[in-house]
Amino acid sequence: MKIWIQSGTPLATSDLYRPYYESLVRHAKRVSRPDTVCEFPTLGKVYPGAGRSRTHLHFVAHETIKSAMRAQAEGYDVFLTQCLDLGFNELRELVDIPVVFMTQATLAYYSQLAPNFAFLVNNERLHHFFQEIAERYKVKDRMVPGGYVSFAFTDYANLWNNPRPFIEEFMKVAKELAGRGATAFYPAGLYLSQWLIDQGIRDVDGALVMDPLAIGIKTAELMVELERAGIKPYRAGAWAVPPAELRNMLAKELGA
Repeated sequence: MKIWIQSGTPLATSDLYRPYYESLVRHAKRVSRPDTVCEFPTLGKVYPGAGRSRTHLHFVAHETIKSAMRAQAEGYDVFLTQCLDLGFNELRELVDIPVVFMTQATLAYYSQLAPNFAFLVNNERLHHFFQEIAERYKVKDRMVPGGYVSFAFTDYANLWNNPRPFIEEFMKVAKELAGRGATAFYPAGLYLSQWLIDQGIRDVDGALVMDPLAIGIKTAELMVELERAGIKPYRAGAWAVPPAELRNMLAKELGA
């Protein structure tokens, strides 16, 4: 089985991201089945902004759709999105292979492990974006008001090379959220959860630290197996697939 795991970070383009990329590869190998191949291709084009504006996310969603179409054309079995679940409606319309939305899958799974959750993300703007994701998935009734740390995107390497000051900041925010009654944390972006795993931080005062990459990969494996067993997605109404002619026209416009 081949899983295309799409990151919005240009992982293989700079030494700045190397610790994060190596963490992803290690963890994917640890949690996936022996016959599963996990790849982390870079988006076709990288845009400035790094999740700090809706315009940036619009462009990243555009590239994510193109990546999913590439994944299907290159024989991948399933496509796993980055944690902002971009292209939520479009991906279902334009590819036939299963698509796993990382945050949707993670929140659904952890609803079986903890009675509530809080988002703990890496900046204030991202926190607002995740509030909207909670509304989309209708989980706000289980959500404890979250928080954020002030890690810069340029801190990628420092998080791994000099973790102590970052751990202290994270723990301060996490303990405040646990004090409000949070029983699980969704850490995002994905690099934040990977860094926490590498630091051995799996809970804070008993509140679980979610593992989105592991849940995303295991959900991807399960979706492929269940599809082969005959369990397929709904394809009518708002989730109907456009006619082949229209899909081809859209693919051409996208440059995919």
